[in-house]
Amino acid sequence: MTNDKLIVKNTVFMAVRMVITMAISLYTSRVVLAQLGITDYGIFIVVAGLTVIMSFFTSALTAAIQRYMNFELGLTGGRGMQQIFAACWVCVVLIAILFVGLAETGGMWFLGSELDIPAGRMADARIVLHMSMLIVVVEMCRVPYNSLIIAHERMSFYAYNSIVESLLKLLAVIALSLICGDKLIVYMGLLIVVSFLINASYIVYCRHYFPGIRFSLRANVAKVKEIGKFAGWNVLTSISDIAYQQGSSMILNIFYGVGFNATMGISNQVKTAVASFTRSVQIAANPQIVKSYASGDSISFKRLITIISRISYFAVLFLGMPILVNTEFVLNLWLTELPPDAVIFVRLMVVFCLLDSLIGPLWVSMQASGRIAGYQSVISVLWILCLPLIYVAFRHGLPPYWLLVVLIGINFVSLWIRIGFTSHYCGMQVSYYGKKVLFPIVVVTFVCCVALWPVVRHVVDPMRLFVISSAVWVAVCPVAVYFLALSRHERQGVKQVVGKYFNNKTHEA
Repeated sequence: MTNDKLIVKNTVFMAVRMVITMAISLYTSRVVLAQLGITDYGIFIVVAGLTVIMSFFTSALTAAIQRYMNFELGLTGGRGMQQIFAACWVCVVLIAILFVGLAETGGMWFLGSELDIPAGRMADARIVLHMSMLIVVVEMCRVPYNSLIIAHERMSFYAYNSIVESLLKLLAVIALSLICGDKLIVYMGLLIVVSFLINASYIVYCRHYFPGIRFSLRANVAKVKEIGKFAGWNVLTSISDIAYQQGSSMILNIFYGVGFNATMGISNQVKTAVASFTRSVQIAANPQIVKSYASGDSISFKRLITIISRISYFAVLFLGMPILVNTEFVLNLWLTELPPDAVIFVRLMVVFCLLDSLIGPLWVSMQASGRIAGYQSVISVLWILCLPLIYVAFRHGLPPYWLLVVLIGINFVSLWIRIGFTSHYCGMQVSYYGKKVLFPIVVVTFVCCVALWPVVRHVVDPMRLFVISSAVWVAVCPVAVYFLALSRHERQGVKQVVGKYFNNKTHEA
């Protein structure tokens, strides 16, 4: 119960962070698009995306560091954390050197020879690439501190700092209207300043609250190799992630130009917004999942995976369905100018997010087990297949939104493969997962859509449809989840929490 309360508390912090940062992010995207224009915004998305492609080592290393820190806390209570921290820093330095080398060679070549950059903007695009590289390196140096904070489940600092970072980025965008010069270059410079300021706050916090853990490159060679090997297998997943996040955008650019890169950029902003609460829940729960596996508590391990999977899916469903029904209305409220095919891109992205919400807990379960070689290989090959599939689709004249159709199909197949691996290596039987996760989410989704269908069918006016459909959804969805997706024990827990809340309010009155 103590662990559950800690997860709930941390989830609240992360949810508040999500709401605030999502609102700021959506408004920031609107202002960035208005300030830069579709062409420069497309250049920003596609060129900055090159550094993301080449920084797949960072996400792989982050996953490895987070796993080893969580596992150390679950196994020994953190007695060997300084050794882990030093080994992590050695890995960060090595990967930063490798990243810069790849970016200066492969990134520059690809920028100059393959991408469709408007005439007269190539020199600026090269500058943007260099500045994006610097941001990635700065954020690499944040990884050990960030992982240390999350492993100790200090989500309040993580949440507050994320809000501050979002506000600083918003101020950077607002400053564009006040500063003369090339707005794209100025914006990148301001983002670099924000990255340095956030890094400084992480360092100060960790030095104060974890005084026994300090920066050091004096690491155990065996531990460095162990973390490096684990990160190496995660590189495969990171490469496959980049394949559908950025590699597909490159293909979109080659066939349809920077205008559709702006469309994909807006769709990814919606994806970030819709999936933010899911990520918040999973970040709060991941340390407990790994610690329960490390300590041998298989009951808590499986229970956490199924609960977090359901919560993640229903969070995306609750936030995403009003967007799915009222896409054009919401986009017109949000943006001053709609990129091409934005409505269908956003709708398909919401469907993608629903499937993707189930991936996180399964992925963490495999990370906890440490048996990731075969898992990462199969999943990575599957996701890399999306690139030739998208290329063939565009080559045969299929419209741009087929990019997301392919990604949805790949994600559906990968979900079942992940369930199979988790069943084999972590003791999570497929039948158990189907009963606890898949069956409840299918039933709730069907019932909610049936309840919403009459509104969608009969209300024509966009404003009335948005208000009525949102009201019906808010009323129906939580009730359906409570009665159709929660076990008797879970419903009792909800009653206790709600009852305690209202009793406290009564006493305060």
